[in-house]
Amino acid sequence: MAQFDLPSNAERAKISEHLAEAEPYGKPRNVWVEDGHVFVEGHNGVVISMTAEVAIEMGRLLGNAGADSLVNKVMDPRGPVEPE
Repeated sequence: MAQFDLPSNAERAKISEHLAEAEPYGKPRNVWVEDGHVFVEGHNGVVISMTAEVAIEMGRLLGNAGADSLVNKVMDPRGPVEPE
């Protein structure tokens, strides 16, 4: 599990602002390989493309972040982030 320093309140507020603009991704509808690129079709029909190396790294980062999120979601005693 990754170790990290908790963000400051100012950093938490900035993160909250960005999260308010984020669109939930949902389950991918389709993933395929073509001409050396990995394609992912999102639940909303948008298709993104990446190289094999990026797909491998993104998969690793997403897996680690997902595990950390499940383990750490109650670790911050300050509670949920609230916008200023």
